Amino acid sequence: MISAETQDTAASLESAYREFDRNLRVRQAKAAGILALVLMPAGITLDYFVYPSLLKWLFALRIACDIALILPVAALFTHWATRYIHVLDKAAAVLPTICMCCMIFASEGTVSPYYAGLNLVITAVCLLFPYSLVEGAAVCSFILVSYTAACVVHGSAKVVAASHSGLVTDASTLYNNLYFLTLTSIIAVTACRYSSRRRFEDFRLRHELAANNTELAATLKKLQETEVQLVQSEKMNALGKLSAGLLHEVNNPLNFTFMALEVAEQEAEGNESLTETLKDIGQGMTRIRGVISDLRAFAYPTKVTDREEFSVEEALSTAIRLTAHELGDITVERRGLDIGKVVGAKTQLVHVFMNLLVNSVQAMKKTNAQRKALITVTGNPRGERLAIALRDNGCGVKAADLPRLLDPFFTTKDVGEGMGLGLSICHTIIKNHGGNIEITTEEGQWTQVMFDLALAGSGTPASGPSTRTPWANAGQTAILAGSNL
Repeated sequence: MISAETQDTAASLESAYREFDRNLRVRQAKAAGILALVLMPAGITLDYFVYPSLLKWLFALRIACDIALILPVAALFTHWATRYIHVLDKAAAVLPTICMCCMIFASEGTVSPYYAGLNLVITAVCLLFPYSLVEGAAVCSFILVSYTAACVVHGSAKVVAASHSGLVTDASTLYNNLYFLTLTSIIAVTACRYSSRRRFEDFRLRHELAANNTELAATLKKLQETEVQLVQSEKMNALGKLSAGLLHEVNNPLNFTFMALEVAEQEAEGNESLTETLKDIGQGMTRIRGVISDLRAFAYPTKVTDREEFSVEEALSTAIRLTAHELGDITVERRGLDIGKVVGAKTQLVHVFMNLLVNSVQAMKKTNAQRKALITVTGNPRGERLAIALRDNGCGVKAADLPRLLDPFFTTKDVGEGMGLGLSICHTIIKNHGGNIEITTEEGQWTQVMFDLALAGSGTPASGPSTRTPWANAGQTAILAGSNL
């Protein structure tokens, strides 16, 4: 019993082959039609030497054939061609056949040299036209019947032709010509049969190869994404182990320092200068405690399935603190991030912000423009999701590099400066949160990365592949990425 999958594959192959066959027929019919338009009038040279007394009559027949061919050949260059190709591709064989049979009738019937022209048409049937067995047999039968009719009518009519008048059809010559025309037709029809089968087998192999290549490319992409996730997992595990040890070693003396600071503040009462100094020390220690708290989150990262409600502004603040050394004096403006909370894995979003902030810093260092370095992070609610855009005024991205930005291990940085995993990791994280990621840029001016997360209380899944339509941003060079990448 044939499985449903096998039936779908066969139906897909058949549909693809029909499309291929129609396009092939259009191309071949164009070539055949143009050849017929050129060769039919070119035969006037033969008429001049063989039947000079019938030159005008024969030339009129050739021109009439060309006029009749113009319409079907012109139709081959329209969008209707593939729809009516099974009719249009017969014109270049049928119309010249009718013309030559009329010339045979008008000249010498069975002994007319135009008989050879019908052999050319039969040859074209097997070599030029991609006919099936039935189509080849039908066209060749039409040629044989037309030739027989032309010869019989010529023999029974009183036609004045060159040096012959009122001749009766020469039965032996007619049989001889029909014999060879029939043999040629049988060979042509057989060639059509095997050519048709060979075309289908060749197409089937190419179709299967293309399907295998597509499947292989998809598998390779999944392997690359898995490799990225493994690299990221190993990196986070290593960072977690390192951070856990540092947290233990730093947190204990930090607590003792806070206790000693409290005692010192009590004893410094009345000494305004010492009190201010101790206050500054307390602020510095508080900042250290904040960094340790952020490192603790990375030491024990949450999974995307461990959803929680959190503030995007808090996640961004954490990322800014962890990248403070890279940011330096670069301004990070925030707009519209206090609209509400989102649902997801907070530490993973912090990781996304960190990667994007570092990329922005490196892009702004490469620009030669005399402008203040600025990073802007904005939030804009869109239905049940929050669209977050991070934009910098750095060097932008080359148009040739844009389609590959999210590919694992692709980097525009110099050798040794990056592994090309930052944006790929961001893409994986956002995709796992059910979102899309969009990168727009103008080389030498700016770059913007936009992604979206589910708002708290919206009921929208915070994980899993996205099925929504990516945003449109007309007029900009952009790459869109969702679950289909």
